[in-house]
Amino acid sequence: MAELKVGLALGAGSARGLANIGVVQVLEEHQIPIDVITGTSAGAVVAGLYASGTSMDMIGRMTNELNWNDLVNFTITRRGLVSSEPIYQMLRILTKGQAFEDLAIPAAVVAADITTGEEVVISSGGVAEGVRASLSIPGVFVPVELNGRLLVDGALVNRVPASVCRDLGADLVIAVDVGWPPLRKNVRNLPDVIMSTIDILNRQSAKFRPIEADILLEPELGNVGSTQLNRAEEIIEAGRRAASAHVEQIKRKIRSRIDS
Repeated sequence: MAELKVGLALGAGSARGLANIGVVQVLEEHQIPIDVITGTSAGAVVAGLYASGTSMDMIGRMTNELNWNDLVNFTITRRGLVSSEPIYQMLRILTKGQAFEDLAIPAAVVAADITTGEEVVISSGGVAEGVRASLSIPGVFVPVELNGRLLVDGALVNRVPASVCRDLGADLVIAVDVGWPPLRKNVRNLPDVIMSTIDILNRQSAKFRPIEADILLEPELGNVGSTQLNRAEEIIEAGRRAASAHVEQIKRKIRSRIDS
C-alpha cells in the first residue's frame, strides 16, 4: 500500500474523555501520523481542536488551570438545564473559527438527531458548531439546531466512531475507549438522574455496536466519574500511559500494512 492513511477515533466519556488528550500527545511525540480524525462528545472536542491545529500540550495545561464553572451557564428552558454557549465561544476561539472544509486533515464528529434517533456525522460547516452539537448531553445541555436537525450527544448512537474514520478514508484505525464511570451511589438532583440514566442506556447500546478498530486503546481510569473534571491531570496521564504501552504495536502495524 503506497500511502497508508492512519485514522484516530476518539471516544465519548465526559470528564474521562480528557484521556484522549494524552493519547494524541503521545502519538505526536512518537511521530505516529494522524491522517484522519473523528470524535464523539468529549472525543469530538479533542478531535476538533487537533484538526484545527491547536496544540495538545496547551490544551492539557488549560484543563488543569481552567475554572470549569465559567463554562456552565445555567438556564431554565423546556429543552435543557444548561446553555452550551460559553463552551461554544471558547471552542470558536480555539478552532480559530475554522470550518471542517478548512482543516488540514479530514475530520468529523458524531451527534444524534433527537427527533429521529439517527446518527449524524458532521464533516462540514463550522467546527465549533459541530463539536457543540456532539457534546450536548440531552436533558442537561440545550440541544443544538443545525442544518434543520435537533442534535444532541453522539454517544447515544456511536460513542467510539471508528467506523466514521474508515468512511473518511482511513486504512488503519486506532480507537480510544475510555470505558464507563462507576454508577452513582448518591443521586441528589436532576442532573445526577439524567447522567445516570444516560450512562445505563449507553452501556446497553454499546453491547450491540462493536468498535471497528485495528488497535483499541483503553486508558485505565478506575473510579473516575463523568463529572470529575478536577482530576484532569490524572485523566490525561492515563491516556498517555495507554498510548505509550501501544506505541511499538502501532508502529509495527503501520509498517506491516505499508509492506503488504
